[in-house]
Amino acid sequence: MPLVFPFDPDITRAATIPARLYNDPVYLELERERIFAGTWQLVGRREQLAQPGDFITAEVGNDSIAVVRDGDVLRGFHNVCLHRAGPVAHGCGRRQTLQCRYHGWTYSLSGALLRAPEMEGVEGFRPEEMRLRPVAVDAWGPLVFANLDGKASPLAEVLEDIPARVAPFHCESMRYVMRKEYDLACNWKVYVDNYLEGYHVPVVHPGLHRELDYDNYRVEPHRYYSLQHAPMRPVPAAQAAGDRRYVPAAGDVPEAFYVWIFPNVMLNVYMGQMQTNVVLPVAPDRTKVVFEWYATDPPADPAADARWSRLVAFSDEIQDEDIAICEAVQRNLRSRVYDRGRYSAKRENGVHHFHSLLHEFLT
Repeated sequence: MPLVFPFDPDITRAATIPARLYNDPVYLELERERIFAGTWQLVGRREQLAQPGDFITAEVGNDSIAVVRDGDVLRGFHNVCLHRAGPVAHGCGRRQTLQCRYHGWTYSLSGALLRAPEMEGVEGFRPEEMRLRPVAVDAWGPLVFANLDGKASPLAEVLEDIPARVAPFHCESMRYVMRKEYDLACNWKVYVDNYLEGYHVPVVHPGLHRELDYDNYRVEPHRYYSLQHAPMRPVPAAQAAGDRRYVPAAGDVPEAFYVWIFPNVMLNVYMGQMQTNVVLPVAPDRTKVVFEWYATDPPADPAADARWSRLVAFSDEIQDEDIAICEAVQRNLRSRVYDRGRYSAKRENGVHHFHSLLHEFLT
């Protein structure tokens, strides 16, 4: 079976990517190596790394990493002891050293080997050469990213003008509120495909369709990200605001921005809040999606705040609808009668853009 697949950069002629990319485990391993290991991945929150010695751990593709605050500097390392590959950090917390729980090798927060018990007499053993292998880390607003590729472009170049585009929402000063995780029986790309177009909103999300001005919904692709503009429908004077889920407060931007950063990070920004969605492949037909909420004015108790509870409940409703259609699509991607489809040139340019990047990175 050829791993290379044809792809037409002209959306009016192009066919969607082959069904085997959603089913064959060979492609998932290629994606972990060629895509996830070479792109900026959202791995944590700046508040988790506020004090010297604070650390977090994360999984990026097939690799475990640790991110630490060493004084004023954020550092990232492969979470792999150079002795026999034990982890040097677990979970998150605060420490002044990183220590492998297998044989006790201990490293400084800058990655230098400080202690290697009972290695006396080992010929050619040079502790100064046994530094933890570094990983690039950077932050934007409340978010911390990591990249395993030592030749990767800086995070700022990948984000391009995203900070400026979302500046009216004040995302950079938002604070963490809450987290939810979802397990889906579909390939990670099915979920991303679904996110990248509003074409399905009238059918799959009738409640959301009532909130958004679908006629003026548009997707704006850039090099490594795309931005979906979703203007909110105005509330007519004769209609009670209680009949609507999205009722912008005074000073709110009357629009929702859905930002996707290749390959698997989404920022949903509207009404004084930002949701981050991180899409993590588990198996060819299993995906975990991690939602975290941030707000300019976070509630002390989200469950007790009526406005916040209403927004979260509506988000859950939309997510349940997306899960149902994504899992149905995954089942049908194994059908003997389906291989490749066609794009709506008017509505699916975001999906076509995603597939063009997949083709670029994989082939």
